[in-house]
Amino acid sequence: MYHRTTAALLSLALLTACGSSTGTAPSAPGTRQAKSITIAISSDEGTLTPFTNQTGYPGNNLVKLLFDTLVIVRGDGVAPLLAKEIKTSDNKTFTLPLRPSVTWHDGKPLTSDDVVFSVDFYRKNMEGDSSVDVRPIAKVSASGDVVTMTLKAPDPEFPRRILADMAILPKHLWESVQKVSTAGVDKAVGSGPYKLTQYDNARGYTLTANPAYALGKPKVDSIKVAVIPEESTQFAALRTGEVHMSTRIVPPQQLATLERQPGIGVVKGTEFASTLLAFNTTRPPFDRPEVRRALAKAIDTGDLVKTALLGQGTPGNPGFIHAESPIKGDRLPPIFDAEAAKRELDALGAKPGPDGIRVLDGKPMSYELLVQSASTDRLRSAELIRDMLENAGVAVKVTSLDSDSLDAKVWPDYDVRKGRNYDMSMWGWSAPVMLSSGTIAQLLASDPDDGSLNVVGFKSPAVDETIATMTAAPTMEARTEAAKKLQAQIAEQLPFLTLYYRNGAYAFRKDVYSSWTWQNGSGALNKFSLVDYRLG
Repeated sequence: MYHRTTAALLSLALLTACGSSTGTAPSAPGTRQAKSITIAISSDEGTLTPFTNQTGYPGNNLVKLLFDTLVIVRGDGVAPLLAKEIKTSDNKTFTLPLRPSVTWHDGKPLTSDDVVFSVDFYRKNMEGDSSVDVRPIAKVSASGDVVTMTLKAPDPEFPRRILADMAILPKHLWESVQKVSTAGVDKAVGSGPYKLTQYDNARGYTLTANPAYALGKPKVDSIKVAVIPEESTQFAALRTGEVHMSTRIVPPQQLATLERQPGIGVVKGTEFASTLLAFNTTRPPFDRPEVRRALAKAIDTGDLVKTALLGQGTPGNPGFIHAESPIKGDRLPPIFDAEAAKRELDALGAKPGPDGIRVLDGKPMSYELLVQSASTDRLRSAELIRDMLENAGVAVKVTSLDSDSLDAKVWPDYDVRKGRNYDMSMWGWSAPVMLSSGTIAQLLASDPDDGSLNVVGFKSPAVDETIATMTAAPTMEARTEAAKKLQAQIAEQLPFLTLYYRNGAYAFRKDVYSSWTWQNGSGALNKFSLVDYRLG
């Protein structure tokens, strides 16, 4: 659903020179406009349907330029988009009258039947990076231009978590689709402000403004999306003006230089994307929480931020949840304690062998750490983690892989049912994961239907019980209280170690186009950056 910030990731897995971390900011008077802009992405994003993009960021962001949702995240809340308004008195039954005169890119009208079809289609096709889990919806029906959705239980996060994420599909094009993973560009037909007019899986995309867009006016006539895998090449192209925005976070080593360069702006804001050290909890010795805790205590996340990010980030919360998340818990202290890590490994019977490498249960504590080759800060972090664990008597081999190869080991086909084949991996989740209790639950739930993002294979009846309490709570207050308990359990069990949250810093050519606005969870590559909306 939400990919890792590599790919997620890395999910995820975001941007304005005057951007605000609290939501969207309007374009300033005198901002530079352009008829055509080129943005750079790091890898192919498939055919840009909700089932075929490869990453949460920037893939899902591009998909949302083609496909509209019923509501749209704006600031810390949501605003009606395809729906004229959101009516509910109990957070269980939602009535959604649709806006009139909305058409698909092929000219056919968007109707309430398309919305009902979309819910049923997602229910039958829960696959792909950006598919939506609509199982909380018990019933969906339409009467004229009004759609009614009744949930299985009250959910105060429903508008943001599902309605703002579920791209509405044209029934007349998708009802014949049998295998969503192979949906072609002929299915990348939405009702959004831009149309997909050209696609080359090696070179990228051309998106063209939808002149019939009923909800506002696209600010740019043509958006070229160039695939440039190499980080250095992307930023070199930005400096020369060949591209006008990079979707990669600016490397800390280049930030000051870019900020000084004439014609270039850097957008900054709160970044909710996470970078993790993932443990394969289905493989010994990582199936033992006491081993995971000991290894985690050997890792100085503060030093990772200082050294790998040059201070451009925040050390991770051991309980995962970001300090500015809507469901944040109490701030937990860092767990780094190098001497305690050694003492705890001693207590586990992991004594150093002749070569200095500890031996646990008769096996040397020598493991492989996977890392994405395209991520500078993750590569550097992996090297630092290797050295920190070596200091504790644990040997680590860092293996650099391209994103697809790493995904195949950690999250094959984006399906946790297919298992995993790794010891430890650098990983992460894109920003939207941090903004919803229901999505955080998917990282940890034992049942693969509920834990569709549980790439570490974690299982805990106590955690499952907390998740059930949290996701069933009828109010945000009750959900936040349960989330505090979940955070404490994560810090205790450590199925993964949250290393850091990078600062949001993205570069663009302000002498070409400067109307980028920041939105928590999607950064600057969002509709408000590219459309003058009329949503009143």
